[in-house]
Amino acid sequence: MKTSGKLKLASLILGPLDYANDFCLYQGYVVNECYFIFLEESSGVLWLRHVCKVEHIDNLYISGDGGGIMLIEQTQGDITEIVQRIVDRLSGMDALTFLTDVLLWTPERVDMSLKLDRFQ
Repeated sequence: MKTSGKLKLASLILGPLDYANDFCLYQGYVVNECYFIFLEESSGVLWLRHVCKVEHIDNLYISGDGGGIMLIEQTQGDITEIVQRIVDRLSGMDALTFLTDVLLWTPERVDMSLKLDRFQ
C-alpha cells in the first residue's frame, strides 16, 4: 500500500474530560506527525484528531487544537487495513475532488464556512 512511511503506531491521551482527573488512552496511527486516527471501541467510531507530540516520550501524543472528525461511525473489519485505505484514498485526492465528491455528499452535512476568503 502507498501508506508505508505515512502511518506510525502510537498512543493518544485525551483529557481532562468530565472531571479534572478523567483521561482516556487510545492506540492508533499518527499521520504526518500531527494527525491521529483511532478507534473508540465503545462506540465503534473511527476518529481523526489534530495532536501534539509529547516531548521526550516516543510514540505518545496529546490532543491538539480543536475537536475531532468522525471518519466512520460503525467501524467493522481490520482497523489497520481500513486506516490504510482511507489514508491512501485521501492522499490521492485533490482538494476540489474532496470538496465535491466527499464533503458535499456527506449525509449529515450542514452549512459551513471554510473561510476561503483568506485565499484572496
